[in-house]
Amino acid sequence: MDVIVTIQHGGNVHFFKHLIRTLRGAGHDVHVFAREAEVVSSLLESYDIDHELLCKEPETLFDLGLTQIRYELRIFNRARAIDPDYIISSHGIAASHVATLVGAESLVYIDTETSINHGNALTTPFADRIYTPSSFNEDIGDDHVRYPGYHELAYLHPDRFEPDPDLLRRNGVEPDDRYAVVRRGAFNSNHDIGKSGISATGCQRIVDDLAQDGTVYVSDESGRPLPANADPIPVEPANFHQLLAFADLVVGDVATTTMEAGVLGTPTVRISPFAGSADMGKFLELEEYGLIESFPVDREDEAIETVERLYRDPAAATVWAERRERLLEAKVDVTEYVLEELLDEADLEELRETEPEPVTLERRPADDRQPDEPIPNS
Repeated sequence: MDVIVTIQHGGNVHFFKHLIRTLRGAGHDVHVFAREAEVVSSLLESYDIDHELLCKEPETLFDLGLTQIRYELRIFNRARAIDPDYIISSHGIAASHVATLVGAESLVYIDTETSINHGNALTTPFADRIYTPSSFNEDIGDDHVRYPGYHELAYLHPDRFEPDPDLLRRNGVEPDDRYAVVRRGAFNSNHDIGKSGISATGCQRIVDDLAQDGTVYVSDESGRPLPANADPIPVEPANFHQLLAFADLVVGDVATTTMEAGVLGTPTVRISPFAGSADMGKFLELEEYGLIESFPVDREDEAIETVERLYRDPAAATVWAERRERLLEAKVDVTEYVLEELLDEADLEELRETEPEPVTLERRPADDRQPDEPIPNS
């Protein structure tokens, strides 16, 4: 097959990385086209995924529109020459448009409802199939397919990810020592206009409290200075999930990181402008499993009290691990699911015999890192 995969976000790299490697390993031609955003390029390079970067990261909202047009035209030109069987994307506006123009089948995986991600309205009418988690609280129509999983289980399912304590030790982190991870977003996307996450005062309160009992690693995708008493993220962006897996607590105002921590079974508190009864279905379901505690930003004080309580609860890690096991009993390896949607049973069996092992990466030398380098995902 000839397959095009489009990448618009760091989270897309994680979602598709095992799929790309597996299909290529089986002899299929997979063409990866990317638009720079956050650390897309560095992640693709870290995972040694051959790709073509078609557009740089837009600097303003006006530039975002021009970048989208440029991106679509460049994908169209590449696709017209390739004549692909499938164009696969996650929340990929350009992918579904181009697939329609070149006669390819468009498969779109989305996990954020249109009430929050308005780009869905430009994507789903052109897609041949729209895949969402079963928790998705919106009906898209006849081409809508639900599956029992989350995007994060394409790369954090136990069949895809194994916590590696030695990797953390090689990066100066003792996994048995107490530490917390705080992740703050930039809130500069088009669906973030007028919204904000954890306040600077609230973040400092969290860090000051947690630092009394352990190390607090802070990542801020906006590039703001780290709070006093906080440490920068000590691992490569591609290995950030290892840090989440061994943490005693994760606090964040961004979607992907808090979802990742929740499905890893790490006690997680989310403070978000999107939290509440109209939240994304995936978060409402994860709350039902007891794997995340979400608070709207106007309840920040209550959220911080929960942070303090969970960090000092000796049973929290065990309770979250048990809840995660219940979750995994009901969910699937999403990469395997995507493969099943693409290939027949004979091809799948051959793939299962030859599928490459997951890749973990070593830390670069300290002088090769940028200060406070952002981690992937928002």
